[in-house]
Amino acid sequence: MSDIRHRLMTSKTDIGDSRVADIPSSGDLRDGEVVLSLDRFSLTTNNITYAAYGDALRYWTLFPTGEDGFGMMPVWGFADVTASRAPGVDVGARVFGYFPMADTLVVQAEKIGRGGFADASPWRQKGPDIYNRYVLCAGDRYYSAGLENSEALFRPLFITSYTVVDFLRENGFFGARQIVVSSASSKTAYGAAWCLQDDDIRVVALTGARNRPFVEGLDVYDAVHGYEAVEALDAASPTLYLDLAGDPDLRRRVHARFGADLTYDCLVGSTQSDSFTADDPDLTGPRPVFFFAATCLDSHRAKGTLHAFYDRFLADQSRFFERVVDPTSPWIRIVERQGLGAAASVIRSLADGASDPAEGAIIRIVR
Repeated sequence: MSDIRHRLMTSKTDIGDSRVADIPSSGDLRDGEVVLSLDRFSLTTNNITYAAYGDALRYWTLFPTGEDGFGMMPVWGFADVTASRAPGVDVGARVFGYFPMADTLVVQAEKIGRGGFADASPWRQKGPDIYNRYVLCAGDRYYSAGLENSEALFRPLFITSYTVVDFLRENGFFGARQIVVSSASSKTAYGAAWCLQDDDIRVVALTGARNRPFVEGLDVYDAVHGYEAVEALDAASPTLYLDLAGDPDLRRRVHARFGADLTYDCLVGSTQSDSFTADDPDLTGPRPVFFFAATCLDSHRAKGTLHAFYDRFLADQSRFFERVVDPTSPWIRIVERQGLGAAASVIRSLADGASDPAEGAIIRIVR
């Protein structure tokens, strides 16, 4: 089936339940509008996080469906400009950015420059500015057509890895001497561990039995333990919990294990839960604090330090990409799948925790 004029919608009550539907006609283009035709996008546990917090953090509002109970799960990817009534955004231009899983997206282009533009559609203004920006590949000195798949997979994840480590460093790791990382097989988790390799702090991985060999093979954690071993973790040092799992039961166990020596609970993602339970009455110790990378970037922008931050980030990101795809010992293999139907299957696997951490999923739109 061709994906032309189709979209993939997600049930808000069952993230693994997706359905293909027609895209409603938007009529003729108005002044300033641009049609972006999606070509390829990545699917990772990060997208499951977007859906899990779709209501709490308003991700569902960014690409409204007009249908109760179903939302558009946001994805990162590459698209081509196929129609434009915005001066400075030319037909044929290649862009990278934030999309719904749909053949096309109509945006209201503003803040147009050599490097890109923003979508000024009213419903996009409810989220951080970074989600509204589209990068023009021709103006991106780091763009490489041959690395589009790697960039689609890791660019949106590594920025979270990088900013959370930056945030923790700026706060002196909240006095911790070790960091316990849940869902350690996730790309955001091991990206953060990679960033921490030169810091004087012990990084301990928590993962499921199925993913443990993969996590150990990364060689970026000081120790790797299964979830069943939480109660046996070394609790003699002040500890920070970097939570990528979002599992409330696991969180209670971690808090109970470290007690007063748990200095901070940094909730980054939700690979194993579909709710945010910061107000859990059964939780001892510090309340979980949700980390939002986009807010940090907006803060850099407000302080005038965004350019310097990006210079540092992009250089380190290039080194990370080189490590991930190192031909002598790659951390992942990238697998391309065709069509929105294939995307639905990948989402089901991610939502069920059954995906292979050594595989990076790229979806191509079928035309």
